[in-house]
Amino acid sequence: MNILFLGAHHDDLEVSIGGSVARWTAEGHRVVSAILTDSIWTGPGGAVYRTTADVEKFTTAAARVLGYQPVSLNLAPCLHLKSCDDAVVRVLNLISEFSIDMLITICPQDAHPDHRATAEIGLNASRKVPRVLLTRVSWNCFPGPFDPRYFVDISQHFAAKQAAMQCFEDEYARTGALWEQYARATGELYGLQAGCRLAEAFEVVKYRY
Repeated sequence: MNILFLGAHHDDLEVSIGGSVARWTAEGHRVVSAILTDSIWTGPGGAVYRTTADVEKFTTAAARVLGYQPVSLNLAPCLHLKSCDDAVVRVLNLISEFSIDMLITICPQDAHPDHRATAEIGLNASRKVPRVLLTRVSWNCFPGPFDPRYFVDISQHFAAKQAAMQCFEDEYARTGALWEQYARATGELYGLQAGCRLAEAFEVVKYRY
């Protein structure tokens, strides 16, 4: 299959579905990761925590670990992404260019505004894609359930997910312990539900065989 992940930031894929991507690329599927913002963010005191050079360096390293093809659309700065027709058209062009069979984007109720905008753009562009799945990126609560029904066994690919997360050196230094805790806890929970050791889970919008 040709799989498109649509994310807001250049670490969304690694945290949410890094194990699945490692498995899919090992099985011969093509995975394209399209990121909509520039992923450069500034702290409350004005300090810049990520630069354009950082983004390119970290993403290139993580893509090498997991085997995906990165595409940076840079439609907006962090925290300023909005759903609009131009953004949807950019994603539609990618779907056509890469003959996408499956689109994965973020649950539309996610707590982060960039994630919600990404979900809206992705779902608006997904009408002709036969398989559409939703993933959860962060552990923060949001007003609605995440109700997964599609599971991928990542028992043999969890180490690749960890290695890819660690490629984002700045954010891993800041929240790496939480990333690891979240990845391990959800991996074990979804694995228990799916009948394997570790799994990643997806909501199903549609899935055509």
